[in-house]
Amino acid sequence: MTSPVARAVQIQAGALSQSIGTAVAHQQIDAQKAVAALVAETAVAVSPPVQAGQGQVVDRTV
Repeated sequence: MTSPVARAVQIQAGALSQSIGTAVAHQQIDAQKAVAALVAETAVAVSPPVQAGQGQVVDRTV
């Protein structure tokens, strides 16, 4: 059987690992959001303007 001190150290180590894992996950999510925002801004900036009437009429002739 483990001593109470050893058990307390195990619990604290587990809590620290969980805190670090949560912080890393938050950092990864924030980085992914930043990349997605950058990609969206770039896509808007490079997109050519839509021609007048484009997408309003469907040509169904074969």
